[in-house]
Amino acid sequence: YVPPQAALYSHAMSTPLDQRPLSKTQIFCSNLPWSVNGKMLRQAFEEYGEVVDAFVAYNGRSSRGFGYVTYKVDGCAAKAVEAWNADGFKHEWGDDEDSSRTTRVEMARERPKPRPEPRIGGRDGDRGDRPPRREGGKGDGDGGKGGKGRGRGEGRRDSDG
Repeated sequence: YVPPQAALYSHAMSTPLDQRPLSKTQIFCSNLPWSVNGKMLRQAFEEYGEVVDAFVAYNGRSSRGFGYVTYKVDGCAAKAVEAWNADGFKHEWGDDEDSSRTTRVEMARERPKPRPEPRIGGRDGDRGDRPPRREGGKGDGDGGKGGKGRGRGEGRRDSDG
């Protein structure tokens, strides 16, 4: 038995993470200091090539301690991984007490391709059996309260009576 929710995501679980191919343009950074944000991550890795995206994962307002850097050109990611891991390299992130953490850097794994959206209706925006939408989106614009706005009272009253 496969629960219905699991069936929706089975495509993402079809290939175990360690068997997915390595990305040519993206690196995974773990053990980041809690104070590091996306801008700092981008700046730290820009010297190895043009960065198109730098992302630090958050849980609410707290960093989860990992992130991803994506380069525009193949090969830059491998160069960054090699430089960061050479001789136990430690990057100085700032003055915080957690900045001495050793950041681990490795090539990221390819993500599974999203499943295509199911097609509804026919071609050229045909909506199948549904009637076409009315102009203006919802209803005919009279607010449904006798044409007097949104039905939140009769408006402002004068204080003198």
